[in-house]
Amino acid sequence: MTLREDDPRSVGGYRIESRIGAGGMGVVYLGRSVSGRAVAVKVVHTKYADNAEFRARFRQEIAAARRVSGAFTAPVVDADPDAERPWMATAFVPGRTLADRVAESGPLDWSALRRLGTELAEALREIHRAEVVHRDLKPSNVLLEDGDSDGTVRVIDFGISRAASSEVRTQTGMVMGSPPFMAPEQFVSPREVGPAVDVFSLGAVLVYAATGRSPFEAENAYLAAYNTVHSTPELAELPEPLRQLVSACLAKEPADRPTSGEVLDALAGLPEELSGAEPDSELSPIPVTVVSGTATLPPGTAKRTGPARKSGQDGENRRKQRRKILWTSLVGAVVLGIAGTTSVALMAEPPAPATVEAGQSDPRGATRGSVPPGWKPWRNALEPAKDDPFDMSPACTADALGVFCSSPRIALMRLSPATGRVDWTNPMSDKKFSSFSLRAPVVHDGVVYVSSADRSEGVDAFDGRTGKRLWHLDGVLGEFAYMSGVLLVRLGALGPSDTARYAAYEPDTGEELWRRELTSATADPFHAGPEGTLYADLRGGSGGIARIDARTGRTVDTVKAPKGDLWLATVHGSTAYYARWEDDTGVSAAFFIQDLGSGKTRRIDFPWSVEPEAPPLVHGDTMYIFDYGNETLLALDLKRGKPLWTSSRDLRVFSEPAIHDGRLYVGMPDTSILALDPRTGKEIGRTDPSFDTQGRSFEELHPSSTPPLLVGGVLYGVTEPGVFSVADVS
Repeated sequence: MTLREDDPRSVGGYRIESRIGAGGMGVVYLGRSVSGRAVAVKVVHTKYADNAEFRARFRQEIAAARRVSGAFTAPVVDADPDAERPWMATAFVPGRTLADRVAESGPLDWSALRRLGTELAEALREIHRAEVVHRDLKPSNVLLEDGDSDGTVRVIDFGISRAASSEVRTQTGMVMGSPPFMAPEQFVSPREVGPAVDVFSLGAVLVYAATGRSPFEAENAYLAAYNTVHSTPELAELPEPLRQLVSACLAKEPADRPTSGEVLDALAGLPEELSGAEPDSELSPIPVTVVSGTATLPPGTAKRTGPARKSGQDGENRRKQRRKILWTSLVGAVVLGIAGTTSVALMAEPPAPATVEAGQSDPRGATRGSVPPGWKPWRNALEPAKDDPFDMSPACTADALGVFCSSPRIALMRLSPATGRVDWTNPMSDKKFSSFSLRAPVVHDGVVYVSSADRSEGVDAFDGRTGKRLWHLDGVLGEFAYMSGVLLVRLGALGPSDTARYAAYEPDTGEELWRRELTSATADPFHAGPEGTLYADLRGGSGGIARIDARTGRTVDTVKAPKGDLWLATVHGSTAYYARWEDDTGVSAAFFIQDLGSGKTRRIDFPWSVEPEAPPLVHGDTMYIFDYGNETLLALDLKRGKPLWTSSRDLRVFSEPAIHDGRLYVGMPDTSILALDPRTGKEIGRTDPSFDTQGRSFEELHPSSTPPLLVGGVLYGVTEPGVFSVADVS
C-alpha cells in the first residue's frame, strides 16, 4: 500500500517505503535499514502513545518476541517502546498469510497441510520453550514465505502474547484473542491461560487450512464463543489421519490436550501420502493419559469433539459506517493490537440518545421531585449467568415503569423502579440456537420490544407492567426500533448486501402496516421525522434522503444528500446532521447540517477532532456530542455554527448526555451523575457514586452509551458496574 501524506518517512533510522497493514492501535510499514535490509516496522498511533497501560503492553510484546527464536518466527531486530510513538521492527517476511492463501486458492492439499501443521507445531514448541504464550494464533498471523503454500511457515504478531510467568495485562471485562480460533478458557478464565491455548488454536487453524472454515466460526463473535465452550467441532471433512490428532488439540479441558512437542511428534508419524480412501465419519473416543497435568498423546490418537459455522462480512460501504454499526452489533471487535491483534469487548446495543424535552422524562405523569412509593436509592450489579462464556451482563433500558433487561438466558425481566429487585422474568428458550444477537429492550408507552424468547431471532412485545406477551413476530429478523408511531423491523439478518427489506408494524397489536425493499450504504437507514414521517438514508441506492409516510410506507419526497464520506448521525425535526470521517477512522472534525426541505447544507468545524461513537443529542439550537476519544462533552451553537463550550478533560465525562427539565445530565467514571447548565456547561451538582470503582483505572472501565434517565425526582443509570437509582441533584 502506498504511503499517505501523514505517514512518517523514517522511523528509528529505517527508511519507510510503503504500508503493509493497519490495526486499531498502529500501522505496519515496510522499512529499509541503511544497509538495505528489509524490516516490518510497527508504529503505535499517536493517541495511544500517552497511555501507560498500552506502553506496558507494548513493552511486553517486544520482550516476548525477543525471547522467541527459531526458523518459523519473525525475529525482532530493533525497537523503542519509549519513543514519542513507540515502534518495533521485525525481519520482513515476503509472502502471504494463510488466510489469503486459502481465500485465493482454496484449502491446502495433504502434502501442504502436513507440512503446515509440522512447522506450526515446531514454531509453538520454540515459543513455549521460551516460556511465552502467543494467545492469538490464527490464519492471518501465519505467513507462508514467498507466497507459496510450500514455503516456510512464519508465526507473526505477538501483540497479545506474554511470558508464561509474567503478570497478565488484560483489561477487566476484555477477552484477548480472535474468535473463532480461541480456546474455551480464554472466554471463561482469560487470566489463567497457558500454552494449551496455542495448541487449541493450532487445531482450529489446521481445520481452517483443510476445509476453508474454522471449527467454531459463526455469524458473530458471541455465537463463536458459545460454540467453542459448549459445542463439539465438525471434523468429518478433515483427512482421516489428521482427524484424531486435531480432535485432541480441540479438547475442552486444557489438561486433555497434547503439548506442542507431542503434536509435532504425532504429525511426524503421519503418512506423507494419503491412500485415497474416504475417511469414516464416526470416531471412537481414544483415551489420553494425563501425567502430572500434561496430556500424553500417542501419535495419531485422540479424543473427539465438533460444529461449524457460517461466515459473512459487511461490505466496504458498511465499514465506512463503522461507529454506527458497532453500536448496533452484538459484539464490538475492538482492535487492541497492531495489524490484526484483536480484543473482543462485549457491548449491548444502546438505545439511540433521542432528544428529551422538558416534561417528557416521565411518561406516567410523575412530577419533578416525586419518587415511587417506598423508593430508596438502590443498585444492582446484575451478575451474568455462570455458563455464559463471555461473562456477559444483561443489556438494560430504564423507563418510568422500571428497568428492563435482556440477557442470553433471559428474554426480558423488570427491575422494580423503587427497589431494583426483580419483579418478574420471562426466560429464553433452552433450545440450541444457530445465531444470537443481544439487544437492549426497546420501550415505548408501556410496551417493551425484545428479541423473541423462542430464539427464532424474531420480536416479542411484552406488557411492561405485567410481563405478559402481547404479540410475536417470527424470525429471522434483523434490527428493530420504535420510530414515528410504528415499530420498524429489518426483515432477514444483516448481511453483505446493500439491499434489504423492511416492514412497519402497529406497536400495540403487531399488525403489519407495510413492507418495502430499500438499498442503502448503511445497515440502519431510518430516522424519525416530524408528524408521523420517517427519513430513509438511500445513499448507495437512489442516492438521496427520502421522506416516507410512517403509516403507509409511501415516499413523499426526496432530497439529495451532501457529497463525501459522511455518516448521517441523526435527524432532528426536518434537519439532518452528518459527521465527516477522517480517512475512515471514526474521527470527525466537522459536522454538516442539511435542511431536508430545501436541501441546503452548511458546515460546522470542531475545535479538535472528536470520536462521536453514537448519535449526538440535539436540543433546540444546541448540539451535544460525547467525544469518546477525549472523554469530553462538546456543545455546539447550531445558529452561529460555533462551539458553545466544552467540558474539561480533567472532568472525564463517561456517558452519553441527556436533557431533562432544563438540565444536562451525564454519567461519570465513578458511577456518579453530574448535572450541568446546558448553556454554559457549569456544574449544578452531582450525586454520590453508586458503585465502588476504587482500584480500577479508567482503562479498565468503559463509557456508557446509555444516558441517565430522570423520572420525577429519581435518576436511573445504566453503567458497566451495573444499574442504579439515586435522588436527583437538588
